Order: sequence, then structure tokens, then C-alpha cells
Amino acid sequence: MALTACDSSNAGLSYPAPDNICGIPADKEALESLLDDGDELEQDTGPFSLTEGQFCHMYVDGNDSVVSDGNWHENGYELRDLFQDYEAKNLRYFKGDTYASWHRGVATLIPCPGVSKEGDIVSVEVKDMKWNEESQALLERLVPSYFDTYKKKLGCQP
Repeated sequence: MALTACDSSNAGLSYPAPDNICGIPADKEALESLLDDGDELEQDTGPFSLTEGQFCHMYVDGNDSVVSDGNWHENGYELRDLFQDYEAKNLRYFKGDTYASWHRGVATLIPCPGVSKEGDIVSVEVKDMKWNEESQALLERLVPSYFDTYKKKLGCQP
């Protein structure tokens, strides 16, 4: 399913800057700074719903620019487990170790029992595919409200 950007204005990009990542509200200013310039933005959620482990690709002129990815895990899964399979440069934990960020991404775990048959905890990552020295700080600014809204959209208990 392809989505296009909406509720936006031209401010530095050749296309309207979005205020959401595949329908989930996000910090427009940070997102605009993360997205690549080009002629056209397309958002693609793929075939899976949030409760199945949805991803969101934000393509600029057909190339991945920003990606959000949700994956479900069983109880006991920890944020540090996310980084066992790959090296994350400049990895740091913040906000009471509830978030982890690295040079091109940021992640959190959201406890959400009873919502998905896939597991009780969802890991959510947002990555800047063509990262630069500003990506980590921009991602850290982008995600607190995005992760909170993601949790609410799933229907997880506070």
C-alpha cells in the first residue's frame, strides 16, 4: 500500500514535507531534515498491519530514505538483544535506557501483551538510510512522540 505525504508544506524539500511516518504523527521539522531531497516522496507500509510487525519505507524518488520497522518478540526480550546481530556505531542508551540510538538509527521496546499473536513486546526502529553526522541527534528528537503515538495506535496499556 503506497501513501503520499499530506498535511505538509514546502520548506526546504522539493516535495511537501510530511508530518507522519505512514500515518503515525512525527516531528515534522526533524523528519524534513532526515529525508533526502528529490522530486517525489512515497510511503509504503507493505502487507503487514502494526500487530503483525509493520514496516514503513519512505522512498524519495524510489530510493529508501527513512525506514520504521516494528518486530514482535516474546517476554524477556531486551533492548540490548536488538544489537546482538549487527554492529551499531556510537550506540548509546538514553531516557532511562528505554531508547537506544546509533549513528543511523534509534530504537525502543514497547511492552504490549495481548495485542499481537506474534509476541508481547514490539521493538520499533527508525533509521536514516543515507545517514550523516546530524542523523543521530535528529532521530533522537524525532522518536519520543513517535514511539508514544505508535504505542497508543497499537492499543497497548500505559
